[in-house]
Amino acid sequence: MKQFREKEKQGNFIAVGKVTTFQGNLGEVRVLPFTDFPEQFSPGVRLRATKADAIRFLDVEGVRRHKRFIVLKFAGVDCIDDAEALRDAILEVPGTELVTLPQGHYYAFEIEGLKVVTTEGRHLGKVVGVISGLANDVYEVARDQGEFGRQEKILIPAVREIVKDIDLELGTMIVDLIPGLE
Repeated sequence: MKQFREKEKQGNFIAVGKVTTFQGNLGEVRVLPFTDFPEQFSPGVRLRATKADAIRFLDVEGVRRHKRFIVLKFAGVDCIDDAEALRDAILEVPGTELVTLPQGHYYAFEIEGLKVVTTEGRHLGKVVGVISGLANDVYEVARDQGEFGRQEKILIPAVREIVKDIDLELGTMIVDLIPGLE
């Protein structure tokens, strides 16, 4: 089995899953997906596996679902030892190969870092996280330094009634807060 090489900066890669363990004894691995698009793991797809400070590129030979996981078979990974070496590796795809989302839908990495401004023009802070919910996502916004230098956070539901505009080019999110959100 090829070993991980020292990490090289090779473009903009986006994490789509994490290897949790091996599956069976033929070199398959169990992957916890970070995406709602299983086609990111289709046979023939090349994934970058990042582990600690090393990377390797893996070609998907086979894919199947198992409970909440995706089981992958990579070319050249043919036994438990090979599969075990991939445990905890983050699987990534080039940003250019992500599934294109419909207009008005965004990946979490696109939302994180946006400046949040109210419809009145008041700066609230910056999105520092996206919490996936059953009904809708929630944006975690870090406010500017609060009392005693403590950074306060507010949670903003990702619904059209509140989030009025997202402009990725300007790096802004316009919100119309309802009473009680601050």
